[in-house]
Amino acid sequence: MKILQLIIFVIFNSVLISCDYAKKASQDTSTANWENGDLSDSQNSVIDSIKKELPIDIDELTTLVDISKDHNTINYRYNVKNTPEQALLLPTTIDTIRQKLLNAYCEDNKEMNELKKDFPDGINYHYDIDNKEIIIIELKSIDCKEK
Repeated sequence: MKILQLIIFVIFNSVLISCDYAKKASQDTSTANWENGDLSDSQNSVIDSIKKELPIDIDELTTLVDISKDHNTINYRYNVKNTPEQALLLPTTIDTIRQKLLNAYCEDNKEMNELKKDFPDGINYHYDIDNKEIIIIELKSIDCKEK
């Protein structure tokens, strides 16, 4: 009889412990969902505020025409005018653009730090000529450490 009581006691405690772990996992999931929702709200706020200003002339050749997000990455889409596709595809041109974007992305200032926090997977810059995507430059926080 004592063995039966001991078995029932062990089974009962196992069930209680399982319920406690299940509850804890559920709470962790809801916390993660809240944090993801909070991050998503912050991302949407950034994107919506910029979208209201579009299009934005960056310089005489480049206009920011769209901004979007893909998970935790922000995407900027630029229209390039008065530039042949071949000129944009030159390795020296791509390196120059990438270096300027990287320098700005790696700056240690409030705005860029907030952007990196809101979009932890990085930034993609899409450059189009005549509505055709020519190059994409992808930057991630790790790029700043390698710089």
